[in-house]
Amino acid sequence: MSLNLKEYPEIYIYMGESIDGKGSGEMLYLPENRPAIRYYFKNEYTFDCKSILMGRATFEEVLTADKVQKINYEGITTDNIEKKDYISELRKKTDYYYITIDKNGKLPWPKGYGLYGALYGRTIETHIITILSEDVDLKYLAYLQKIGVSYIFAGEKNIDLKIAMKKLKSLFGIEKLLCEGGPKTNELLLKENLVQKLIIVKMPVIAQPGALSIFGNAPLSKWTLESFKMLDDKNSFIMIYNIKRDS
Repeated sequence: MSLNLKEYPEIYIYMGESIDGKGSGEMLYLPENRPAIRYYFKNEYTFDCKSILMGRATFEEVLTADKVQKINYEGITTDNIEKKDYISELRKKTDYYYITIDKNGKLPWPKGYGLYGALYGRTIETHIITILSEDVDLKYLAYLQKIGVSYIFAGEKNIDLKIAMKKLKSLFGIEKLLCEGGPKTNELLLKENLVQKLIIVKMPVIAQPGALSIFGNAPLSKWTLESFKMLDDKNSFIMIYNIKRDS
């Protein structure tokens, strides 16, 4: 059955990768890659996308870099808390969003609005939206409401990305979404045929053993090259591909 893409945000995968297609590990911190990394963060909002999606593991790295501590449940009660979608009043402060898939509710957000990932070069304050399964503790929901994080439900035990993406568009009006991984999130979006563009910043190194492919175990798909640009360092470049859909 073909998708009605009008029901979903337009989704772009935006990743930096090594020559051998990997996107994790020590290579990200090598001097040779600094021009590409600077370009990546400087330009992440230039694709007409104000919303960034990352998986739980990737956001853990962001929060760790920002020295965020563990969740403080002191004084939290679950009175009147139900497993229903919740839209915080803080969403009115901005139309920029960080969105994460955190099915069991683990990420220790310190607040629902602010500047996250500043050490990675980000400069725009955002509102947090968390995608959850119903297999989440009510105490975590109460915590998110207390700090002003919005959340939506998209499955009983596992996340149904089609449900999640539809809700992001219908409840928050998100028309375009920039997915910055990790590999599992990219893989699942590609499996569901929800991705329209691949935006890849290529870095001039081969990754060390154990580094992860940026697309995980995504299925075969066909793409057409929209543009190719060499970066100023003459060692890195950016490629943009559009999905080739069967007519």
